[in-house]
Amino acid sequence: MIPHDTLIQHIQQKNIASYLHRFSRLLSSLSEHRWAADGYADVRNAHVQLLRNLDPGGTRNTVLAQRAQITKQTMGRLVRELTEAGYVSITPDPSDSRAQQVQLTERGQQFLVYLVSTLSDLEQAFVSTVGDYRYADFITTLHDLLHFVEQRHQQLSQQQ
Repeated sequence: MIPHDTLIQHIQQKNIASYLHRFSRLLSSLSEHRWAADGYADVRNAHVQLLRNLDPGGTRNTVLAQRAQITKQTMGRLVRELTEAGYVSITPDPSDSRAQQVQLTERGQQFLVYLVSTLSDLEQAFVSTVGDYRYADFITTLHDLLHFVEQRHQQLSQQQ
């Protein structure tokens, strides 16, 4: 029988999902600290899932939840938080008077412009750390692996 410590060490060293999860959590934390320092203390990474899925003319809460792959209740909470903070507004849906649309406000637009600049800064920091070639190779590999996993997920979803 393999000792428990050996199993755990193997899982920690050979688990790409663990590395990606850790990388994502650390990057999220660093991003939120920078946003706070730059005047956007009320925005969290979860809010970006809402903001990046908004259509220019507005989007229904249910569509936002589907795009972000989260529950309608969770999206509703994010919409409420961003509405209170002034990044989005809620307006009646012109095609269905019973429905509402979430729309970006001027402050929300300003944050998106700011976010693009911080993403550019982040990419430059990564390139400075590993070099142009390795960074480009990493991004290509990550896209390929993501495509593979998405296809597998879709196949499993269709079998159910």
